[in-house]
Amino acid sequence: METIHLKVSGMTCGSCVKHVEKAINAIAGVHKVAVILETGTAIVEGEFAQGATPILAALEEDGYPSVVIMDIQGDKESNSSSCKSGGSCCCH
Repeated sequence: METIHLKVSGMTCGSCVKHVEKAINAIAGVHKVAVILETGTAIVEGEFAQGATPILAALEEDGYPSVVIMDIQGDKESNSSSCKSGGSCCCH
């Protein structure tokens, strides 16, 4: 079982949560979905042969652009390749 953590944009209400859950659950391999409106996040568990790509595409198509905030192995994904200071980032 693998886990993908997503930051989901555009959710404003419970109806949005249901739309996001439905879009994610339609993806092959998804076993469990937890969508948290307050944090704008989703945690998806399952078996993902193609990684997060199909999930991100389905959410984009439904109007909820998303990004992976943790990869399948649980390592944090960096949104920028380097800090302005040139070293490890201390400004986040």
